[in-house]
Amino acid sequence: MEKVLPESVQTLHLSGPLSLHEWQQLFELAPFGIGVFDRDFRCRGVNGIFTELSGLAQGDHLGKTLFDITPAQAPMLLPRLKQLLHGVPRAELDLGCIHVSRPGGPRRWQMSCSPLVDAAGIFNGIFLIARDLTQDPRAYLGVTRFTGEIQEASSQHAQRLYQAEARLHHLSYHDPLTDLGNRNLLQERLELEIETARLNKQALALLFIDLDGFKLINDNLGHSAGDLLLKLLAQRIRHSLRPGDLATRLGADEFLVLLPDIRQPQDLVALIERLQHRLHDPADIGQERVRLSASIGVALYPEHGLTPDSLISAADNAMHEAKRRGRNGYLFYSPDMMTQMRERMALEQGLIKAMEQQQFRLLYQPMTDLANDSLSGLEALVRWQHPSEGMISPARFIPVAEECGLIEQLGEWVMRTACQQGQRWLAEGFAVPRLSVNVSVREMRSPDYVDRVTAILAQTGFPAERLEIEVTESIIQSVDQSLSLFTRLKALGVQIAIDDFGTGFSSLSLLKSLPIDRIKIDRAFVQALPDDKHSRELCRTIVSLADSLGMAVTAEGIETQPQRQFLQSLRCEEGQGYLFSHPLSEPHMTSMLAPQR
Repeated sequence: MEKVLPESVQTLHLSGPLSLHEWQQLFELAPFGIGVFDRDFRCRGVNGIFTELSGLAQGDHLGKTLFDITPAQAPMLLPRLKQLLHGVPRAELDLGCIHVSRPGGPRRWQMSCSPLVDAAGIFNGIFLIARDLTQDPRAYLGVTRFTGEIQEASSQHAQRLYQAEARLHHLSYHDPLTDLGNRNLLQERLELEIETARLNKQALALLFIDLDGFKLINDNLGHSAGDLLLKLLAQRIRHSLRPGDLATRLGADEFLVLLPDIRQPQDLVALIERLQHRLHDPADIGQERVRLSASIGVALYPEHGLTPDSLISAADNAMHEAKRRGRNGYLFYSPDMMTQMRERMALEQGLIKAMEQQQFRLLYQPMTDLANDSLSGLEALVRWQHPSEGMISPARFIPVAEECGLIEQLGEWVMRTACQQGQRWLAEGFAVPRLSVNVSVREMRSPDYVDRVTAILAQTGFPAERLEIEVTESIIQSVDQSLSLFTRLKALGVQIAIDDFGTGFSSLSLLKSLPIDRIKIDRAFVQALPDDKHSRELCRTIVSLADSLGMAVTAEGIETQPQRQFLQSLRCEEGQGYLFSHPLSEPHMTSMLAPQR
């Protein structure tokens, strides 16, 4: 396309080398933006058109890097400019088109540059040319290159192409739900900020944010409500940050926040705590008011990592450790977290192998009638018989099984094995008053859970009325959904118990709406008996509540006679704990069973 110079330039008649003044005049009268940058891409000078395109005031460019002038485009420009640092190419380098937001509307530049080298051929900087394509789309948009010629398209067609390209560019770097940055933008921006921090000897921070309990929102209120909540929380994250910080969403309920140029540790801590406070504020989603917390892992450059991948991994490890320590908190990365993460990965892989090689075992802990010391039930407890580590407690591997998706397969194995053993005892003439099996929330949320229980009972022949399913309080957060699930289970004849009662967040009033047979008082309250006043009153309240609702009560973790005597004084019917028996293997449990009458 023909380049038209201003009239003042067209009438210049030159003979011989240009003087410095003439070079300056040509520099300023050029019909496109020109900038000169040093080898660190810091600005040494620009002409008037470049000033107009960038939107900065005259003189504000000096000393700023090209990435400071066009921060949003830095991830796209950096990989191309790295070619100059490595000595290629020596000819003009096309930097492509970038979009810049301006008060009068978005601007579109076509940028190219040439390397500046000294007499020895050493790279000293770049000569940048920026053409404004916004007013004249023919300059670039809607064009094709053929044998070096640019063929013009109609202005209307070019504008449509511009809009489509701008949309595609935005989608490639942003999350479609929250409009935060996505993984692509994070990766490219993180590379740039690490390089900037290295050159300027600065620190930066990366925050890995995971929402606590978000899955319950999706399960109870639906995915549409979950999406609305994610949009709201994304806005809160964005508004809690400084200019120049970057918020991105990795997917689901995970966010990464990049905080460049960290100068004072106390400022970083204040920002994290402000962010955590905003995420914890209640949110109105439709007719429901919900409140979530967040677990945040923090990684610092250069202390915790020198590359994007190492920083993301460090922040991820710190987040998981913060979640493991109780959630609703933040934690800075430390090297031992990597060791713990490797152990967790080894545990996850070991669980997969354990399922394949049948390394799991069931133990049975008796439950005792406190009035006459007779056996009133038994609870099936899973253990992992590791080939080298020996017996592994469920407290160690059950959370990992839930996280990696093995809990449903493991839970089905536990119920099937327990029912098979229960039926064998009955066939041999032994009494099995009640067989309890623990079930995770994730298992019960499965659409075909009741069908699987039905199939297990039919295949094993174990009587449904002697099977008791123990669930945690979190399952009763949604009354309508739990009512449907519990009603179907009760139709089979199965009994339902709420395990570890008192440790969750359910309202006691919810219990009256659900067909629950038994409440199990958590061992944490029983162990403080009879000396602790609050534990005494809490146990008294639970027993009284259960009695008024027609539910039975089992106290877990009884280890002393004074604990037992106090619970008997409250008319608690059943106890379970080391005072009566440790969990027993199948042969030892068989020896405790009485013959059927």
